[in-house]
Amino acid sequence: MENQFEPKEKSLEDSLNKSGVLNNLESRIRALLDKIDNGSIFKNIIDYVFKALAYLVLIFGALSCVINIFGEDGYFSRFDYLESTGKVTATIGFLIGLVVCLTVIYIVFTIIRRRAEQLKSKNYDGILNYVYEKVFPVLLVTFGEVLSVITLTAGILYVFANLLGSMVYFPLADIANTMSDVLDLGIAGDTQIFLEGNNWDYLSEGLKMAVGIIVLSPVLLVGTYVFKSIYDYSIKLIIKLIEFSISKNGILILFIGIVLSYVVINGFIIEIFEDLF
Repeated sequence: MENQFEPKEKSLEDSLNKSGVLNNLESRIRALLDKIDNGSIFKNIIDYVFKALAYLVLIFGALSCVINIFGEDGYFSRFDYLESTGKVTATIGFLIGLVVCLTVIYIVFTIIRRRAEQLKSKNYDGILNYVYEKVFPVLLVTFGEVLSVITLTAGILYVFANLLGSMVYFPLADIANTMSDVLDLGIAGDTQIFLEGNNWDYLSEGLKMAVGIIVLSPVLLVGTYVFKSIYDYSIKLIIKLIEFSISKNGILILFIGIVLSYVVINGFIIEIFEDLF
């Protein structure tokens, strides 16, 4: 009698198998593991971080250009202290600064997005190698390129500020200050949302300072790539040293070096004690 009821009783696993739920779940797990093994999931995560950073720069940079116009600490709040001629030149400086900074924000957005695409196209040969051989150099180059662009922007706007003898709108001051503080450059340590030029009596001094800031921009860019080359060379050297140290010859040389160091240091210490006592 019990056998009559066995075909009617279906286990949960059999039901799931027939409905395809388990097969679908297993295929998804296998696909996820394949993505982990080939590194695509790690590359996608890093790619999303880069692109999210690019869009954050675009969105918050544009918002910064807008919210710093008005308000108690806005650009036009300083017009109360200007004469009629100063207000005209400051308005021209505002328009120049707004257009330039909006353009620069899009340039920075394009740089970060482009570097993200290049990074995603690089080969994956392990998470550790991918991070220190691929990601770090791209981060370094991107930082240097963005800093160079921001520095160039500050220099150009400072030229206009001196030519106008007035204020020029610079809503990217926070970005410039933050990036400058990272390297302790002091480029825009005291900069607010405007760059104020010298009067006509000190025009040449102001222009010299502006040109100096502009010249600093390519110097930072070249320095970034030099530092990247040093980093790449250092990584390769460290890898070679590690590979050599775990080889038979490397272990033998390391052992001999330790023995010689012990003998030399021990003998040197004994000589010092003999001299003292």
